[in-house]
Amino acid sequence: MRYENIDEFADRVERKRRTIFRFYKDNPELKLETKKKGVKRIIPITHEKYWKSDLLFEENKKLIDDNIMMENLLNYLYQNDKPLANHFWGFDWSYFIGINYKDDRSKDYCITKMNKCYEMLQGKYGHETTIRLLFSTEVFSGRDFGEHNHVVLYVKNKTLRKVVLNKMKAFFKNDRFYSDEYCRYKGGIHYMLKEGVQGEDWDILGNNLKAEGIKYENKGYKKAV
Repeated sequence: MRYENIDEFADRVERKRRTIFRFYKDNPELKLETKKKGVKRIIPITHEKYWKSDLLFEENKKLIDDNIMMENLLNYLYQNDKPLANHFWGFDWSYFIGINYKDDRSKDYCITKMNKCYEMLQGKYGHETTIRLLFSTEVFSGRDFGEHNHVVLYVKNKTLRKVVLNKMKAFFKNDRFYSDEYCRYKGGIHYMLKEGVQGEDWDILGNNLKAEGIKYENKGYKKAV
């Protein structure tokens, strides 16, 4: 966390020192986040949001969005008709990924592409780390053709996570590839395996599935997890 001394922070938020000191007197829980350095108090730059309404608005909007996602997740977990998503939600994951293909692609194309991507990652890094990849393939909303993939990726070796992610991104260099660090509390897996997804529309690939306790009998509807 970055800090500024009281004078620098006062200039940043265009307030007088005494106004800032009064603010922390009235908000002791926030004062605990400040520090003393020598004779001067230093303040986290993130506290700027308490003085600028636009920053505070963005913070509140994010909190509202997070609360909505948490509520959705709890609702998903409560529903007993999604045991598959609930099962995979319990595993560790590193990244949530979306892949929109440059041209309209069939389901078979998307599934084959994901398998080739996994084989490439496994061939390059599988001897150094556990790699697990869960993906679903679905048509774009409101369309009859043109599929895309949602993916969650797990790389056990933390030092290789960015390397593996960047390699995967390069594999899909001609397509729209977006990624974010996986958050268990945002319900990404439940979104991927939402109502309507059947056996052949998803797959889990990994070089250590048996050791992780993931049963894997065969492809398609008879897959056992």
